[in-house]
Amino acid sequence: MKQIWFKQFGWIYLPIHAGGIFITVSAIVFLIPVYMAVVRNGHSISDDLYEMFVYTTCTAFWWKWIAEKTSSNKNKF
Repeated sequence: MKQIWFKQFGWIYLPIHAGGIFITVSAIVFLIPVYMAVVRNGHSISDDLYEMFVYTTCTAFWWKWIAEKTSSNKNKF
């Protein structure tokens, strides 16, 4: 039986299982020190945003991939 960790609401995935909550919190906890280091070592706001974009998009991609693979297939066509 497939464990459902996320529930899809339109374009948004909400964690409904402990595994989904763990993945979501882990992604946020990973990004906090990354953002702090980027801001501490950045020279301008555009440099900071450029570096944050790389880490945020990579983290969001893997988070969304896990959310898609562990969500319910009821809303699929």
